[in-house]
Amino acid sequence: MNISRRNLMMLMGGAVAAPYVISSKAFAAATVEPGIFKMSIQPWIGYGMWYVAQEKGIFAANGLEGVEFVPYVDDAADLAILASGEVQATNAATHNVLQHLQQGAHYKIVLLEDFSSTADAVVSPKSIASITDLKGKSIAYEQGSTSHLLIADALKKAGLTLNDITTINTPAAQAAAAVLSGSADAMVTYEPYISAALKADPGLSLLYTAAESPGLISDCFVVTEETLKGRPGQVRAMVKSWGDAVDAYNKNPAECQAIIAKGVGSDASELGTTFAGVHYYTLAENKALLTGDFATKTFPAVNVASTDLGLITKSFEAKDAIDTTALSSL
Repeated sequence: MNISRRNLMMLMGGAVAAPYVISSKAFAAATVEPGIFKMSIQPWIGYGMWYVAQEKGIFAANGLEGVEFVPYVDDAADLAILASGEVQATNAATHNVLQHLQQGAHYKIVLLEDFSSTADAVVSPKSIASITDLKGKSIAYEQGSTSHLLIADALKKAGLTLNDITTINTPAAQAAAAVLSGSADAMVTYEPYISAALKADPGLSLLYTAAESPGLISDCFVVTEETLKGRPGQVRAMVKSWGDAVDAYNKNPAECQAIIAKGVGSDASELGTTFAGVHYYTLAENKALLTGDFATKTFPAVNVASTDLGLITKSFEAKDAIDTTALSSL
């Protein structure tokens, strides 16, 4: 997802005081524990580095016995997977991490994965020229998801609220079908579903994208506290594998984009310029942001936005949700 690398995430106004460092118990490179590391993952290109790491043997090169992807489509399903104890980690949007924490679960953000600019969008027929034109219209999107945050943000900037539209609660993968069938006037979704919809109906266009609010939509690699304590070597190897995959991507984007497209169930040719709307964070960027702007600006801002929408009912502090132990050891 694409934001400015420089001043990541000024969202819905307001920043918190001066940067602080989230303490972590830095440790020497740990031995990678035996066993398969399991994580839940959605078919979203922002999580693409994991597909690259799997395909190019990066996990094995970093000492992992194996990594298993447990797929999910909607956010409610991910909550259920996490609650079952089936996985050691998940990949989730920042606001979803807050929802996970509210469930009483014990998770920590150990890595920033990506942020979105044009890979999340409000899509509508070209006859709808502005967000204000959505007043009174029916919009298909998944409540509680990044799409929920994006449409609320768009409406707020246009002087409207969610009460001014009719919400059709629809999983991201099915939002396009709702519009194409005529059961919804517009939709909010993300890639690869955006590209598929635009290809299916040339009369559709991007009405509003995440680029309008840099940092609103970002994703994190989240690990259970039990795993952090019991498998620190595996966690470190996973974090390093992400960094190695980003390096591989930057050296040969075409090859890696083909791998990612296959991973999310698409063809690279169908995604076109989609990848331009996503930025994958390097480990160096992570080291700067997890103890800097993400902690002091982005996290608090997403907290406020999520509270305003009723997605969460209590606030969380970044220092209680972030663990830089693995990252700082690399």
